Amino acid sequence: MQAVDKHTIVYSLHSGRSRRALVRVVSDCRGLYRIEWPDRGLSDLANLTRCKAAALEWAQRKVLTEDRKNNAARRLKSLDNFWWSSSYTAHNVQGAA
Repeated sequence: MQAVDKHTIVYSLHSGRSRRALVRVVSDCRGLYRIEWPDRGLSDLANLTRCKAAALEWAQRKVLTEDRKNNAARRLKSLDNFWWSSSYTAHNVQGAA
């Protein structure tokens, strides 16, 4: 995955207790976001909600197809194990003295 500068906000999607990100959503200088796919590079620009939804759908599909040896109930339960983390950013407050 590519390195980002200190002004970029990064949301990482994780599965279960893993600290390794499955996919990342990276902010753009225009206020929009891109999905940083692990195998395809960057996506087109979109808003944050749309990027997070697409990344989550991709990750869920990936988990379902990779864990085919597990029974259906266990695979469906694994869909509840996704969580987002975000990079720390200092927010500028306009109008502060």
